[in-house]
Amino acid sequence: MKRLLRVLIVEDAPDDAQLIVIQLEQGGFDVHFQRVDSAQALTGALESAPWDVIICDYVMPGFSGLKALQILKERGSDVPFLMISGKVGEEAAAAAIRAGADDFVLKGNLARLVPAVQRSIAEAALRQQSRRHEQELKEKLEFIQVLIDTLPTPIFYNDPNGLYLGCNKAFEEQIGMNRDENINKSIYEILPPDLAALYSRGEESAENGVGPRSFEGTITCADGERRDMIFYSATFKNSGSSSGGVVGALLDISERKQAELKLRYLSSHDILTGIYNRAYFDEELERLSKGRKFPVSIVMVDVDRLKEVNDQQGHAAGDELLRHAAEVLKNAFRREDVVARVGGDEFAALLPNTDEATLREAMERLQAQLAQNNQEHAPLPLSLSIGAATAHDGEELMASWRLADQRMYRQKKGRKNSNAGSRQHQLVA
Repeated sequence: MKRLLRVLIVEDAPDDAQLIVIQLEQGGFDVHFQRVDSAQALTGALESAPWDVIICDYVMPGFSGLKALQILKERGSDVPFLMISGKVGEEAAAAAIRAGADDFVLKGNLARLVPAVQRSIAEAALRQQSRRHEQELKEKLEFIQVLIDTLPTPIFYNDPNGLYLGCNKAFEEQIGMNRDENINKSIYEILPPDLAALYSRGEESAENGVGPRSFEGTITCADGERRDMIFYSATFKNSGSSSGGVVGALLDISERKQAELKLRYLSSHDILTGIYNRAYFDEELERLSKGRKFPVSIVMVDVDRLKEVNDQQGHAAGDELLRHAAEVLKNAFRREDVVARVGGDEFAALLPNTDEATLREAMERLQAQLAQNNQEHAPLPLSLSIGAATAHDGEELMASWRLADQRMYRQKKGRKNSNAGSRQHQLVA
């Protein structure tokens, strides 16, 4: 069965047009054709019907093959165009090919016509297929761009050479960059230094074949604010399984980090006084018992008359008294010492690398801070019952804690018995 071939012949000589048709029919085509010989007729024919191929004479009275080819190109048509001529030089044939003709056939060698038509139609089909694929790819990329633009997570991607390819709106807004102005620039030209370094770490891991990786870091955003981020990176592949580049995504974890810090703080600190709580004190006591910071001294402190202040002046005054006690203890001890509220009116301090002589110096600082506090807060004087002891190894630590507690309670009991609030003369055995 012959293949249908719709041919538009641009030719001023009807006999020559008929020879072309005969040659095509002998080549196995069922030829449907129309002959035109002017620009106006060519335009009308192009508008009236679809054509599989155009065969055009190079020279015609008042018209030419090059002019016909120009009309076709201006319409954006990709119909195969074959130029044909009775006698023409190589220079003219080359000019026709440069202008966009698919082939050039001499009328004296029409045996080349059928193969030339077949090849031109096949190449046109490949071009159409390529354009369809390009259009499909373009539509897919547009869909993907719309999709990632709807995501609140900043996303960007670059090629295997580290050149930037694109990003989503969230990334543009966070980094303060225009995606179109930075295409094919190095990632180090368009990103803040801290983010570029973070991206480089992820890129290296991804290219080493370890798959998606994540790193935490802090970057400066477009508004100048420092934000905590998790950076995710992964390679993507081309159709040939070669590396197409690296995709990066940023997850803002600043609020989570702040919440974690707050929870960590609340889990280890007393809300009222701001110093460490009993749970943290117990953990440090356990850690020190297994460590090498001996001797370790322990100081136990009880706030005198707290119940009396609560009953007579209210709990707000009692809370203020507790805050004053915490401030006195913090100012009296070193930064490496652990000061904690371990009960309602009880405080404790762990002093690593502190022997009896150093402990006595600490007690003197404590009394000095207490005296200064009472000068500054005369209407609400602070009285503390204090006991202390020193452990020289882990086995003595718990016993020393109990001993410090006993000494503190002996002082408190002595004050109650004397009703004078006098300081017990011996704090350290």
